[in-house]
Amino acid sequence: MRKAKAHLMNSDYYGVEYFLSAFGGMGSLNDLILGQHRVDGVWAWKPGYVELNTRFDALRCKAAALASAIKRAQ
Repeated sequence: MRKAKAHLMNSDYYGVEYFLSAFGGMGSLNDLILGQHRVDGVWAWKPGYVELNTRFDALRCKAAALASAIKRAQ
């Protein structure tokens, strides 16, 4: 994301393509889940993880839609 941001801050269209590439395949941004931590070696959920992931998913979808719109406009 930092690399995409750096390109975008320089008005470099490659930042859009680089950003969109983060959404495909295994281990992509689509697979990211927030709000987990380890307690005594066991994975556990932090309080508020549902709301956190709901908000993150909405922001992730909005960012992907904006990047896709920019790509279509080129």
